[in-house]
Amino acid sequence: MSEHDYEELNGSQAAPVGEETYRKRRIAAAIVAILAILLLIWGLTWLFGKIMGGSSDENAAGAASTSASSEPFDSFSARPSESDEATDKATDEAEASESADAEATAEPSNSDEATVEATETAEPTAKATVEETVEPTVEATPTPTETVAVAQACSAANMNVVLTPSQTTYTAGQNPSMALTYTNTSANPCEIPAAAQAAVINITSGPAQVYNTATCNLSPATVAELEAGQVGQAAFTWDRTLNSLGCNNLRNVQPGHYWATATVNGVTSQPARIIIAG
Repeated sequence: MSEHDYEELNGSQAAPVGEETYRKRRIAAAIVAILAILLLIWGLTWLFGKIMGGSSDENAAGAASTSASSEPFDSFSARPSESDEATDKATDEAEASESADAEATAEPSNSDEATVEATETAEPTAKATVEETVEPTVEATPTPTETVAVAQACSAANMNVVLTPSQTTYTAGQNPSMALTYTNTSANPCEIPAAAQAAVINITSGPAQVYNTATCNLSPATVAELEAGQVGQAAFTWDRTLNSLGCNNLRNVQPGHYWATATVNGVTSQPARIIIAG
């Protein structure tokens, strides 16, 4: 039997129902149900608005009744009196005066502007001065101070004195001549007599005193400085006289052996032998 053949259901015959027809019926039923729901919602909304609208009307009516029952001149403002007008006028004048004072105070005067300009002009100068001051100063390396040695008196510790005869034997008519040298043997300068007469020449014969240059030398001795390692020189000639008896009692010495020494500033040389032969 095919789809379009008739079937017997419960003993009765019916037209065949297709799937398309079944689907359309379901859609129609759903639409009807949706419309019913929307109608129900609309009905409930209308009823709720009706109830709320009645309450608003009652409140508005009560407010209107209360307003109508109030005094007719409650909102009327009293006319200001003359004293109030004078007070308001004085207040306005005071406010205007305060406003003018504030404006005058706010506006800088010419002198203030000049002061500000002078300050602005002075600021770069002050800044430049500070920058120049902050620049590090290069300290110069101190030059070592040269220590100047103070000259001390020449003594046996720093000076050597030598007396040397020009020859060992002198014959008749020859006066003995001698060379005197004095040397500073230290590393520092020392002071000595500069004049030749300041060097004392002494001549003896055995234990007897024969001649001394200091006996008849009335010239004061001068002082000179002898540098380190420097050699001083002086020459002396003996006239063969004897002055041990005084400067006014000079006598010629006899031939013989004599010993001569030189003393410079307290330093005495080794004896040098002199032979007078005739």
